[in-house]
Amino acid sequence: MTELLLVRHGLPVSGIQQPPLAPEGVEQARRLGTWLKGEDVDVLVTSPMRRALETADAVAGEMGREVDAVVDDLREWDTDLPPRAYTAVEEMGPTDPRAIAIAEGRYEDFVPQLDVEAFRRRVSGCLAELFERWPVARIVAVCHGGTINAMVGGVLGIPALFWLNPGYTSVTRLRLMPGGRVVVVSVNETAHLFATRD
Repeated sequence: MTELLLVRHGLPVSGIQQPPLAPEGVEQARRLGTWLKGEDVDVLVTSPMRRALETADAVAGEMGREVDAVVDDLREWDTDLPPRAYTAVEEMGPTDPRAIAIAEGRYEDFVPQLDVEAFRRRVSGCLAELFERWPVARIVAVCHGGTINAMVGGVLGIPALFWLNPGYTSVTRLRLMPGGRVVVVSVNETAHLFATRD
């Protein structure tokens, strides 16, 4: 049995392309790394996007280890579109059409140019690749909110692409069972942001 911990990156700086982590995001990642020292992590991988790379590096630093690999298909959906500035959903105003689209479950209006089925296929293939490439007990994969939505939604058969807004550095756990079935163990764990394992 292999457990996959999908970690959303820490809070990034808004308003620029390929943003770094904000100071709060660095602290979130450090807290997660400290928390994960209490688990037996065999492999730590990351998306190639800057906000994920910086999160993975901070997590690895707290754990006293290195990042094992950069996995290109863990990247977010926005890499499949023309470049634009990153804006956190939380920082969109209440009248922003994108925030309204998300609140109303109209994801296709949030990113109308996205080839949703191609994105889902990429993410589904990435999930299979992670389990095949690292048949170990526990993998931590630092990625993105949209990637987590598509990956977990695919396992659960959720028709909407965007159905969850994962917290920054939240952990979502999937398990590959001995018979080959993937099951969801937990979604959006954030205990590390306000507690310790003591």
